[in-house]
Amino acid sequence: MSMPALARVLAVAATALPLAGTLAPASTAAQAEWQFAPALAPAPPIGALPSPYRVRLGNIGDIEFWSPNRGVLITSGTEASGGIVPMGVYAYDGVDWHQLSTVCGGADGRIAFSGPDEFWTIADQRPGQVTQIGASLANMSLCHFQGGRVVGSYAMPLDQPNSYRPMNAVACRSADDCWFAGARAVRPGRGGFHLHWDGSAVTAFYSPQDHAITDIAALPGQLYESVRLGEDDVFADEDPATPALLHTIASPSSSTIFRSVVPSDSACAGEVVCPPLPDYGRDPAGRPVWPATLGGFSLSSDWSLAGSSTSPPQLWAIAGLPFGTPKVPAGRGAGHPIALRFSGGTWTQVVPRLGTFPDGQTPLKIAAEPGTGAAWVALGTDGAHTSYVARVSADGSVTAVGELGVDQGVGKRGTPSAISCPAANDCWLGTDEGWLFHLTNGAQLPRDTDPSFAGVITFRPPDGGVPFAPPDDPPPDDSLRNQAPPLPPVGPGNGDDGDDRPRRQRRTRVVRLVKNARREIVRRTTLKMTFTLTARAHVQLVASRRSRVVARSPKRTMNAGRRVIMLRLYPRRWPTKLDLRATPAPASKRKHPKKPG
Repeated sequence: MSMPALARVLAVAATALPLAGTLAPASTAAQAEWQFAPALAPAPPIGALPSPYRVRLGNIGDIEFWSPNRGVLITSGTEASGGIVPMGVYAYDGVDWHQLSTVCGGADGRIAFSGPDEFWTIADQRPGQVTQIGASLANMSLCHFQGGRVVGSYAMPLDQPNSYRPMNAVACRSADDCWFAGARAVRPGRGGFHLHWDGSAVTAFYSPQDHAITDIAALPGQLYESVRLGEDDVFADEDPATPALLHTIASPSSSTIFRSVVPSDSACAGEVVCPPLPDYGRDPAGRPVWPATLGGFSLSSDWSLAGSSTSPPQLWAIAGLPFGTPKVPAGRGAGHPIALRFSGGTWTQVVPRLGTFPDGQTPLKIAAEPGTGAAWVALGTDGAHTSYVARVSADGSVTAVGELGVDQGVGKRGTPSAISCPAANDCWLGTDEGWLFHLTNGAQLPRDTDPSFAGVITFRPPDGGVPFAPPDDPPPDDSLRNQAPPLPPVGPGNGDDGDDRPRRQRRTRVVRLVKNARREIVRRTTLKMTFTLTARAHVQLVASRRSRVVARSPKRTMNAGRRVIMLRLYPRRWPTKLDLRATPAPASKRKHPKKPG
């Protein structure tokens, strides 16, 4: 899918102009094309000018839409690599992507809408718990956004019997029926980990099949999930050569919550749906494919809670060969891309053939294109850091294959990490480097002005994930406690100071060395202490936690005046007490030059 020469020139020019990342709007009747469309930089501090350049957002884990002009994405941010984008959430208003939240983000997070101004994220757990070296916080917690704020945060301490497992799949049937899923239980044979939101609480469930969950998607009244086969999975009551890779999720009150989606000789034996198992086919050498060599199915439905679809909804599932060399039993072959489509109560396998996609390209994500019966597939290649796209129709034809970044004249921009289509001829793709591409025919959308998606959310409520979480505010300020008035001086010899009045009636004039101390947290983990010295002094700022010093500044001699000390803090050892120590210093002895003559 090569762009016309003129469009290529325009795309290059757009990336060079301030605040320009997309092409100029074309006629609404024009053919839809993929365009480079990076996001806006975060809003600057009050009084500062906004950045004139678009920015990369860091790895984009997921992109979801309530409507074509209301979308959200979750990102890892770029602060860890010296950028200006914090980990969090960005929102789309029909015109631009802008920062929505500096909390509840994650490099491989997920998002699901549960209402017009309500959505959930699978987010990184906040730091603070002391864990073993190498323990990961990725995808270990949930955040509930509603009405422009985070109304709920859910997490458990790591390395405990009831700890959450990493999650990478989420879907909602309604505002009070959302499912989250991911890795297998720690103990083999226990099943895949799930959390369920019932409108008031989050509850853990484990599916009977001992497989990790890859994805979840919703159709009217039904949820489907896909599983990924692992080398050490326990295939209880399953044939590892023909496992059920798709399950349905029923109500938690059902006697069987997780049902395998498989064919049966007795009219599906009461199953909700009855698709064929994937025809894995054979490898180029004619050997039957071993299912465990395939990646888990990526799922996408064009149905949403917004109810805007006018045609029968469709569900797509696609899987490819993971990067690397899979282990294959003797006599079996490695897999190849497989795509399934469910619509009108019928499953069909639309991509059963080898060579469907160009050599070296494997499908990573899929997005159903509403009202078209087709889907867009995001493909990647091992180690190339390049994004490819292809359109797959219901009859299995593959068209419009293109290389994003190269076709737009901006170069390679990373491997695809998320793709979503809120409408026909309207799709978004994000990469692991944080760049965005937009499939559009130039039609302009009205700007979404809902206040729930306008501000920047910075507060995340407490949760059970850590015994102590770094607060948004600095530690309690007791830094001047050593400035208490000293006892009156005692005279020489017999301890008499020469004052005959009772000691309680005596007045001693005390001059504080430190006044007007103010502190604030900058760059998330740096404490900035500003204060006034009334005289020359030796000064040191000490931070402690439960009587243990966790950070201290070098001891410095400062002259009188307004002064600043910067102190790096560590989230895992966040202080509970500050001590700004100041002791008098002798006046500086400066040598003055002799006057001539």
